[in-house]
Amino acid sequence: MTSMDYWQMFLETGAPELYLLYNNARKMETGHVFDNKGTGAQSYGVQ
Repeated sequence: MTSMDYWQMFLETGAPELYLLYNNARKMETGHVFDNKGTGAQSYGVQ
């Protein structure tokens, strides 16, 4: 499920657990994106 799926379910039901799941999913979707657009291991600082 995507964060928007959780958000839609929260809007329909108002269940606070779904809001927490939405926030967690949103962070996971955007939290693992590297800012460095380089290629390969060197761009991530790995030697």
